[in-house]
Amino acid sequence: MKRLSLMCLTAALLLSACVSRPAATPTFTPPAAQADPIAPAFRAGRFAMQIDTQPPQSFFTSFDLTGGWPEGILNIYNPLGMQMARVEWTAQSARLVQGNQAREAASLESLIFQLTGTQLPTAALVDWLSGKPTPADGWNVDVSEWHLRRLVLERVQPAPRTVLRIAFES
Repeated sequence: MKRLSLMCLTAALLLSACVSRPAATPTFTPPAAQADPIAPAFRAGRFAMQIDTQPPQSFFTSFDLTGGWPEGILNIYNPLGMQMARVEWTAQSARLVQGNQAREAASLESLIFQLTGTQLPTAALVDWLSGKPTPADGWNVDVSEWHLRRLVLERVQPAPRTVLRIAFES
């Protein structure tokens, strides 16, 4: 009986030596943040913005962008795909058109401030909406979800804290 037990133990040890571990599954490692890691390849998508004001503000919409900085047009759509607004800008002025109503401003920056109550870096914002992760003072530009065609931007200073999430269409 001892002999049979010893043979079984020896066979088990020899067989376990032949077993190999399964290969580790590869994981995605996002690219390190660089000055310009992503070429501007997108002109349409969805964005959500949260502004920590009193009361808090939230926006969720889809968009398409024509042009860029300093001249461009941004069309904004509701969740059903109907156009809600059109923002047109040049270096000298900006205009918001909603239905039959229009609002003029001296700049895109002042128009966005009128609409949201918060300062946004307009040149960087236009780049962000076109898929280019341009750095901006006081903002964290997170490209870790770029493989999912997403940018996450967070203003950490000055207050109020603002988070902008952009998902691009292919």
